[in-house]
Amino acid sequence: MPPQIQGIESDDVISLKRSDSSESALPAELDSSKQQLPSTSRQNGQYTVEEVARHNKKDDAWLIYKNQVLDITKWISHHPGGEQTIYRFAGMDATDELRAFHDDWVLEKKLPHLVIGTVVDAPAPSQLVQDFRELGEHFDKLGYFHVSPWFYVQKVMFVMSLFGCVLWLVLKEESVAAHMLGAVVLGIFWQQFAFVGHDCGHMSARTHARDHIDVHNLGALVTFFNGISVAWWKATHNVHHAMPNTVDCDPDIAHLPVFALHKQMFEGLFNKYHGRVMEFDWAARNIFVPYQHYWYYPIMAFARWNLYIQSVLFLSNSNDGHKGRNMLDLMALLGFLCWMPTLALQLPSWVEVVAFVLLSHAVAGLLNVQITLSHFSQPIFDSPDKEGVAKYGGDFFTRNVISSLDVACPTYLDWFHGGLQFQTLHHCYPRIGRQHLRKTEPLIASLCKKHSLPYSSKPFWDCNVDIVKTLKSAALDARKWSPMIYESMCAQG
Repeated sequence: MPPQIQGIESDDVISLKRSDSSESALPAELDSSKQQLPSTSRQNGQYTVEEVARHNKKDDAWLIYKNQVLDITKWISHHPGGEQTIYRFAGMDATDELRAFHDDWVLEKKLPHLVIGTVVDAPAPSQLVQDFRELGEHFDKLGYFHVSPWFYVQKVMFVMSLFGCVLWLVLKEESVAAHMLGAVVLGIFWQQFAFVGHDCGHMSARTHARDHIDVHNLGALVTFFNGISVAWWKATHNVHHAMPNTVDCDPDIAHLPVFALHKQMFEGLFNKYHGRVMEFDWAARNIFVPYQHYWYYPIMAFARWNLYIQSVLFLSNSNDGHKGRNMLDLMALLGFLCWMPTLALQLPSWVEVVAFVLLSHAVAGLLNVQITLSHFSQPIFDSPDKEGVAKYGGDFFTRNVISSLDVACPTYLDWFHGGLQFQTLHHCYPRIGRQHLRKTEPLIASLCKKHSLPYSSKPFWDCNVDIVKTLKSAALDARKWSPMIYESMCAQG
């Protein structure tokens, strides 16, 4: 296991102070990844960083990419990765965010018509940012953003063999034990298929840089078998990757009334992703949050039901830049709602049907544990609206290292974790193929050590202990909190 560096106390909200060297700006020479976008007739304005920063609204949104100013106002609603993923960085330098999720050739093809000028006073990137960019270029030269086609042939064959086992155990066997084993295998099937869908959604399952992964149709296939809308997943997951553990922006830590990771969440924060106040209501204060460390695993066993609800809500409402995917995803979800009950109803008694459904979903809840382990126990970043702190926890690489926790495990358990065990690397370079994650981990650990970034990697058991401790700490704070205390703090004399 690579060396672990002591991190920041997780019970404190992180407020990283701004510094002139923390902003990103790429030089225009050297390799293709640092070349300017092709020039256009609109590319004639000159702007300061301060001028760009004023265009930070959804209806007036500029951002900086490789020292060029882009007007993204009309593009926001068409962004395939979701509206919030892009407009939350309006007024900022988003070079590293854009490059993390897209190939350079895609950006060079899609962005030129958005260019309106250049930045005349862009600060030089910090040494940390330069080193992380160079590491990404090193991975690219080694071919780590592509995988062998046989890697996913084997994965898909394994996943579909699990589904075949489920059908055999339910339809051909007669014993209760065989049927319950089928439920366990179905839960593992959902977990493993989700890993494949996750890789495709991040464009990390390609055999060549210009391979086109049809996320639209593949996503519908995943929705059909898993019952969770991939369009909904992309809308939330991309925002999570872009601003992880930001207290009022990251949807993956916004779980009131059942969970609150920090006492700031007791104050009725307005959540920017959901567009509403996440109330610390009676149920949160009296039933869930004060005892959330006890509730954690039981809720994870039922969490999949909430994902079904979120998928239905997403597909039935105007949503985050994914309207074109709704119909196909909705049809796939209806398909799941046909085959899953039909399969369960083949069992001979209602007791077995209910047990089969509950057990399969509880086993699939392992995935919810794996996802939350990677971030729940890590530091929480202040709201980007707070004065004097770096937005979203600092530069792209710093915020993703600090907010991520790796799971140290032997190679023979890589299949079980599906690449999520290398969370730090995955967050900094989300397009790296799962096939290459283990051999790249030492490099990012070494780079974190060089810059005194708190890279964390712990065994699976220790990660579980950490998350329970985090939840317990916030639970104890919740027991001492009252609306009257909060109102008195907010009162103005």
